[in-house]
Amino acid sequence: MVVLVPEGDREPIVMKSYKGDKWHISLTHSVEKTTWEEYFTVNGVDDMTMTHTKFESLGWGYPYSTKDGSFSSTEDGKFQMIMNRSYKDVPLRISEQAMQHIVHGADDYDLVKLYGQGTAVTVKAMKRYHYWINYCFD
Repeated sequence: MVVLVPEGDREPIVMKSYKGDKWHISLTHSVEKTTWEEYFTVNGVDDMTMTHTKFESLGWGYPYSTKDGSFSSTEDGKFQMIMNRSYKDVPLRISEQAMQHIVHGADDYDLVKLYGQGTAVTVKAMKRYHYWINYCFD
């Protein structure tokens, strides 16, 4: 499963997920004010890969070096970088300016509405029993 774990006493969100499932973060770039998306694949417990990013403009803070990944444009006029970077978890700080959403299948989680400005949220891949042990029992 993939779990959104907010700081403090707020409830986590659990997304049923299996090895090979995909999810992504959609946000608004703080300077360019364009959409940025980061795509992940679940490989197992504490193991996710950011496969690629998609973005709408080439500007401030965007990848530009071949060491960042393989760069190309897409049929819809966007740009993408093939990244293939491993992550144990994905930490986020929620911002009204960035308007982060987690998209998993047909579900879209608006993190600002769910947790509010400034909240730290960690995206984790874990087994169901790990979730129960860590978050359901005192």
